[in-house]
Amino acid sequence: MKDDLMHPDALTRRARRHGWTVETAAGPVLTLRRHSWRLEIAFAGDAPRSARITGPDDQGSRPVNLRSINALLRAEPHELARNAAAAIVGERPSRAHNPDP
Repeated sequence: MKDDLMHPDALTRRARRHGWTVETAAGPVLTLRRHSWRLEIAFAGDAPRSARITGPDDQGSRPVNLRSINALLRAEPHELARNAAAAIVGERPSRAHNPDP
């Protein structure tokens, strides 16, 4: 059985159910907006190919782990910053840096 949880139509319905505004473009590309956050998901056929998020204080978008899309969609507004930080590809959570090992 094919898993359709990440199909563009399914993601659109889920995003709307959780309060996101949905814009679609050719590709297909979904642009989701909620509380000054923007999540852009590009598809290859019916599967997400890439995702990028832009927060209210961000100068540009950052790549998001595709496995994090559903958690971001379901997040309450006060959870978005924390969930986005955990979902961004290539970034680790902040830690104190000791310059003298």
